[in-house]
Amino acid sequence: MADEKEPGFKVSDRRLFNVDGTPRESTGDTRNSTEETIDEARGEAARVISFPGEKAKDRAAAAKSSPAKPAPGSKQSRDTSQLPQASLEGLVNMLAVEAVMHLGLIENPMGGHGVDLEAARHVIDMLGVVQTKTQGNLTDDEAELLSNVLSDLRMQFVAISRGR
Repeated sequence: MADEKEPGFKVSDRRLFNVDGTPRESTGDTRNSTEETIDEARGEAARVISFPGEKAKDRAAAAKSSPAKPAPGSKQSRDTSQLPQASLEGLVNMLAVEAVMHLGLIENPMGGHGVDLEAARHVIDMLGVVQTKTQGNLTDDEAELLSNVLSDLRMQFVAISRGR
């Protein structure tokens, strides 16, 4: 049994492109040995540009100077430069508007003035978690904003839940 040769297999690289994305030259013989493939891949990997690299910096500079426009028919129609800067104030405002919407105080853009007390309670509780987890890490203005919004929402919640 020790003299028997194990049936093996041969790995053939039939990719149409090199590691760097360039088209692979056709040699007519599509069967490359494993060693040739590994050596070729190592050679390609040695030419890989390390991050950030000069080419990456050039591409980033070119992208900044001429921003890419979304292709016609693509879903990316909103320009990200029009979005407000991410901030705690924006987060608190977003959650507060959602809570007020669930309390029925403003119209829900998805459908009417429905009151959903459980959803409102959940959003108010989430704002409470934000207040608890950020305690001691906020500026005085941020802490005051969060405290005022929470107390107003809680009072509105109690008034609406008692009125039902």
